[in-house]
Formats: sequence, C-alpha cells, structure tokens
Amino acid sequence: MDQKPKILIVDDSAFNQEMLSEILEEQYEIIKADNGFEGLQVVEKDPHGISLILLDYYMPHMNGFEFLKIMKQRGWLSQIPIIMITAESDGEFIDQAYGYGIFDFIVRPFNVSIVRHRVENTILAHAKQKRLQYLVQKQVKEQGKQSDMLINILSHIVEFRNEESGQHVLNVRQITKVLLKKLTEIDPQLKLDNETIEQIALASSLHDVGKITVPSKILNKPSRLDPEEFEQIKKHAKNGYDILNKVPNYRNEPLMIVSKQIARWHHERFDGSGYPDGLKGSEIPISAQVVAIADVYDALTMERVYKKAFPPQKAIDMILNGECGCFNPLLLQVLKDPTVQKELKEIVQMAKMEVISDRREFLDLCTDPILTPSLRDDFAAEALDLISKRDQISYTFYSEKTQEIRFEISLDPMFLTISSSMAKKYEIPSSILDPQHDPLLLEKLGKENIDRILHEIECSKGKEDDIDFNFSTEHGGEPHWWRIILHPLYHEKDPKDVRGYLGLLLDIHSQKMTHEMLERSASIDELTGLLNKNYTQIQVKKRLEEADEMMEYAIAILDLDFFKNANDEYGHAFGDEVLAYLAKRIQGSIRKLDIAGRIGGDEFLIMLQYPGNLETIMDRIFHTISSGSYKGFPISISMGVASTEYIKRNFDDLFNVADFMLYEAKRSGRGCLKIYKGE
Repeated sequence: MDQKPKILIVDDSAFNQEMLSEILEEQYEIIKADNGFEGLQVVEKDPHGISLILLDYYMPHMNGFEFLKIMKQRGWLSQIPIIMITAESDGEFIDQAYGYGIFDFIVRPFNVSIVRHRVENTILAHAKQKRLQYLVQKQVKEQGKQSDMLINILSHIVEFRNEESGQHVLNVRQITKVLLKKLTEIDPQLKLDNETIEQIALASSLHDVGKITVPSKILNKPSRLDPEEFEQIKKHAKNGYDILNKVPNYRNEPLMIVSKQIARWHHERFDGSGYPDGLKGSEIPISAQVVAIADVYDALTMERVYKKAFPPQKAIDMILNGECGCFNPLLLQVLKDPTVQKELKEIVQMAKMEVISDRREFLDLCTDPILTPSLRDDFAAEALDLISKRDQISYTFYSEKTQEIRFEISLDPMFLTISSSMAKKYEIPSSILDPQHDPLLLEKLGKENIDRILHEIECSKGKEDDIDFNFSTEHGGEPHWWRIILHPLYHEKDPKDVRGYLGLLLDIHSQKMTHEMLERSASIDELTGLLNKNYTQIQVKKRLEEADEMMEYAIAILDLDFFKNANDEYGHAFGDEVLAYLAKRIQGSIRKLDIAGRIGGDEFLIMLQYPGNLETIMDRIFHTISSGSYKGFPISISMGVASTEYIKRNFDDLFNVADFMLYEAKRSGRGCLKIYKGE
C-alpha cells in the first residue's frame, strides 16, 4: 500500500493541531510539534521524508520567522515547502514572510476547503518544481561534461606538440583544485565556492594553449635554451591570450574570462619579475597565481626532455625557498600544509604510473630475453612495488572520495573487510568475523537482507556472473534503497572454486525516489489526480493477471450526465472544477486497494475486488458519487458494471461489457446504474 505524504504541523496550540489533523489526516500522515525547537528536531531526523510544513508564527521560545531562518541556514527550505498559519493580514508582515521563503498562507479561522486545496496544490507544485530542477541540473551537467571533454582534447593536442603525454594538463588541473580548496579554508574572504573552483581548475587546462605558436624544435630542445629561444618561449603566454580572445561568441563567458587570465598571466610573479606584463601582487588574478604554482610544481616533479624529475618534497622546498620565483605568501602557506603536501605527492605518484597503464606491459618487460636475469629481477621487483603503490593509492582515493562502500568477503572462514573511511562513516568495524551473526551489522542491514546476500552467494556457486540486486534498509521508519554488487574471487589453484567476493554497496535512494516520482508524474491525470487512461489500463490488467482465483472483480465505467451544459453555461474552467470535484467523490467512495482512473473527458473507471453481494456494493458507490451539486451544478452520473462472475478475467472483455451497460444506463434516462448479470 502506498505511504501517505507526511505533513509536519508546528504550532503551540493543541486546538489548531487537532483542527488541521482532522481536515488532513485522511490523505496525509500528520506529525505534530509543539514549538519551533521540536519542529527542527523532526526535520533533522528526516529532511527528505516530509512533504510539507504547516507553521504557526506566534510560538514561545522561537517564532515562525526564527524557525524559517534556521531552515534556510541548514538548506532545508529548498527541500520542504512551508505554509504559514496566521491571523495576520498586514501587508508588511506578508511581504516579510514571503521574503523568508514561505510558499503560501492559511488564515485562521480555518476554511476546510481552502486548507485542503492549498495543501494539495503546494505539495504538487513543489514536486513539479523539484522535477524541473532535476531536469535542468541534468542538462547543465551534461553540457558541462561536453565542455570539459572539448577543453581536454584541445589541451592534449597542445601537449602532443610538446612531445608530452598530456599528463601535465591533468596534473595541473588536479593540483589547482587542491590548492584552491585549501586556500578558501585559510582565507574565506576569497569567497571561492565549489563551482568557481571547478571552473578555475577546468580553465587551467588551457594555460599553455599559446605553445601551439612556438616552433617544435624550441619546445622539445633537450639542452638549455639560448636568450633568443627563451624570448620565443615567453611569447606563448600573450599568444595564448590572443588565441582565446579571438574565439567568437564566447569572449564574455565566465569560463573564457578565467581561461584568458590564466593563459596570459600564469608566468607572472608576486614581486613583478614575471612575464609578459610584469604584474605584481594583487594585480595578478588569484586564478593565475594558483595555476602558476601548480605549473611549477608539476614541471619540477615530472621528467622532461631537458631534466630529470625532482622528488615531491624537494620540489616544495625549492618553491618555498624562492628558487622558482616569488609567489604569494598566502599560497606558500597553503603549500606548507601537510595534508596538501600528501595530496600533491599522491597526484605525482598516480601520474607516474600512467606511463605504463597496463600491468601486462610490466610482465612482458620483466620476462624480456634481452634483459639479464639480474636486471629482470630488479625490474620485476620495482614493477611489483609500483603496482602495489598504485593499488593502494587508487583504493584509498576512490574509497575516500566516493560514496561507494567497498568491501571484501572471504568465505572460509566467513570474514568481511570494509574500507576504513566508510566503516568510520557508518560506525561499524572495518573487519568483521562471522558477519551474518554480528549484532551491529544485523542492526544496520537487517537480518532479512543479510540472509538474502548469503542466499544469493549460495545460488551463484558454479556461475561466473556478478551478483547484483537492490534492497532496502529502514531509516527513520522509511525504506532506504541500496544496490549491492558482488564480484567472485577464485582460488589460484582451482579457478572454479570461489574463495570470496569483492563488493560494492551503492546508495541509490535518491535515484530510486526520482524514478518513482517521474513514474508517478507520468501515470497521473493532472486535472483530477487519478490515474490517467494508459496507466489505468496497465494497473487493471496487472491486477487481473495477479488475481486471486477465490475472489471476484468488477469494472465500472461512469460518466457525468449533462456535463456539456457545465462547459457551455459556465465555461471550461468551471467544467474542470466539476471533474476534479467528481474525482474526489470517486476516491472517497472506494477503498485504497481499489483502482480509479480518468479514461476520457468526463468518463471514469473503477476496478474493485469484492467478496460478497456486488449489487449492494455498487449501489452504495453509485449513490455516494451521484448526489448533491457543485456550485449549483447537479452531480448526476450514469454507470455500467461488468464482473468476473459472468465475464472471463480479461480487460478488453470486461471493459466492453461495462461500456455497453453504461450505454444502457443512458438509454434508460441517465442517472442510473446498470450491472451485467449474464442476460
């Protein structure tokens, strides 16, 4: 059964809480908080599970505006829409409330219809807004990936002319990002958010684009450059700026502006001794200052045609001692940070491993007959050491920087090893013996999920495929979705005997919720909130396929009598209101397990499972729906019914007979019910 959307009522008045609960509890799950502090505690426990907050303004300890301030500070206001409850009608108060980020108002004393409509409209509007944001973000991300790819291709072309692998571009980009992140910690006044940092790092890829104008024989000269050749090299900074500045249509784009700054000024120095313009101090954009250090550090630590590589610590010492020019003291402070030095060292180690990207090349070289046995042993030892270091660096990097939970299961004995960063995050040991009986793991994953994992492992014996399935754990009383992937590891002596599994546990909750939201959006009739025609058919057919042979099922088709008059006399907007009103009556007349959908203009379908007398049940439903009026327009329906007592369990047959009975009801003067009884 579908769970009701959750509404949090934050109000110190028990009377108001009870009034709102009575109005809304049929369609929503109600959570109550007596003041702002309690309300914030509820939100903190489950910020993604609350669909709407109804917030009173006048409360002790914390008023409504103070509550909104904290919601905004913690980033919850964009996730949860808020309707303010008040008796205030002052324009200044209303403007201030909207300024704090509320979605709408409900004024006391409560009007039942207004409360229900505003709550429903707010939840629907917010869901559509979030869906639109998701689609826009997805499009922007895709465009960003394409821009990233094109810039990397161009920068690699430049490096190719320079007889380098292109690794320099990647290194400078990563180093730039590391330095900028630390710089923002040391000097928050710079106000560099993640988007700006990513933009500067991406723009750094084009720092040497001007080298495309420098002759290859100078770029790749293995010996010291003479003064004339050095002057040629120095021109690449201004030439790079000119190349980028002539790109049509994009001159004023933020990424292009930063790229031009970096290309022109990444050889400037803080004391004015650099080139091409002799800028000094704050005249040099911070983007160019950071890329300058990144460029120098990578040049020192990587082997070039004219020099051997310096060790990472030696390179840092050379920069700090002023051997590579004068840099911003703030950036030198960043470079002294042990964490930054560790990250830069890892970048260098990873880059050096890219020289030989396939491990088989190591093995081929280690067994090359040209090498002497002694050289082969030395090379093999060095190769294995590099492989081990690369594995360790890669494993640490990916484990710490992603939200994947990486683990390994040994089968004999049963032993679980989890990446240390994830073990710390989820407060579980990194090594667990006999995991199927570990109390903490049972609490986190649940016995059913652990039993299923072990069952899947048992069933996969003798198969080479990965184990891959989704499961849910309980989080705040709600299901939280995960995907688990297990890859078998085999004994060296017996390639068919599985000794364990490498595993990934992926948090797929947001993707699943987004998928379900989009699926619901695609299945709902926007006007009435019932299922649309296509999804109604899908659900009815599915129900019939899965039907209990001991139960009977019925399909009813109904339409609104004289609906054309509503449109002709009052207009189509009023006609839409009538249809929405009728839909609510239909929903109120059936159970949650029954199916209701709009299948045409004013035509609706109901499918129900019934245990007893169908005529009595349908008569109750008919008279619940077909009575009274809406704003003076009489609500009268005609209904035709077909059941599996007389028709085989097939959607088309049941639908056609119910449709025929509807026609019979209309021929009999409308406003009546006709049930097929096998005549």
